[in-house]
Amino acid sequence: MQAIFLDRDGTLNKDSGYVHKVEDFELYDDVIPSLQRLKGFALFIVTNQSGVGRGHYTEQQMHAFNDYLAAELNQHGVVIRKVYACCHTPEQGCACRKPGTQFVEQAKKEFGVTLEKSWVIGDHPADVLLAKNAGMRSVLVLTGHGAKHIEESRKAYPSYIAANLSQAATFILADQDKKTIPREKIGNVAQEERKKGKTIVTLNGTFDILHPGHEKIIREAKAQGDILIIAVNSDSSVRGNKGPQRPFNNEQARARMIAAFPEVDYVTVFPESHPIALLEDIRPDVHVNGSEYGKDCIEAETVRKHGGRIHIVRLLEGHSTTTLVKG
Repeated sequence: MQAIFLDRDGTLNKDSGYVHKVEDFELYDDVIPSLQRLKGFALFIVTNQSGVGRGHYTEQQMHAFNDYLAAELNQHGVVIRKVYACCHTPEQGCACRKPGTQFVEQAKKEFGVTLEKSWVIGDHPADVLLAKNAGMRSVLVLTGHGAKHIEESRKAYPSYIAANLSQAATFILADQDKKTIPREKIGNVAQEERKKGKTIVTLNGTFDILHPGHEKIIREAKAQGDILIIAVNSDSSVRGNKGPQRPFNNEQARARMIAAFPEVDYVTVFPESHPIALLEDIRPDVHVNGSEYGKDCIEAETVRKHGGRIHIVRLLEGHSTTTLVKG
């Protein structure tokens, strides 16, 4: 059985600090549709509730909140198999507090969960470490405390860093194999599509932690032709362009997320610092760029030389990966 172990506060419901009153319960807007998409997985909640051990609320109040959350999800067809909650403080050194693996091992025995095929989603380094300690994969979400702890969480190597639960679900469900093409073969793929009379559109970039600006430029790029090829900068390329702390997500993870867009036909990863050689191979009919680069971008000469044109997409103000990680 494949499972997803979900953190509670900051991942499913908004975290105002030691949240425990049912009247304060508030789900993030994307939680229900995201969990509905993950119906192929058994869903569990694993939560650290040290507020009980610290005396901020009772164990009964915690159970009432958990029951209310599970019932609310169940009304929308989302079944939580079990809620595992640790009530101890960190100082007590228990085995059940995340990143300890006691609860996921218990789920393995009780429900037949195959841990190596399962995931953890949460907003804290303990969630990422739980997955690492139990041999699972993980997604760090930047809701709750995710952005605050991003650097610490990165040390445990989450499979993906997502802006929210919706992106986490997309990453888990993504099947990149059918769309991802090696750099050395993408030119031939473009040539074969052109022989079929298809209009080729290209777009390149880092595509690190995705935001609405990425979604906008991808949709508008697809509207310019028949076949959309997105070229993702390799990790070494990103480090050279943006510095040693980037990217937040590795090239395989970034390509996987881009491949999940229905508008995208092919994805390739290119190691060069700029896409000129890539565009020489593909010879797109249209190359799409953001408005910060303009129609006289470095790609323009190569694209126009082969009869193509540049299409500029106006950026969405206030949206960037940098903004997301600052919280």
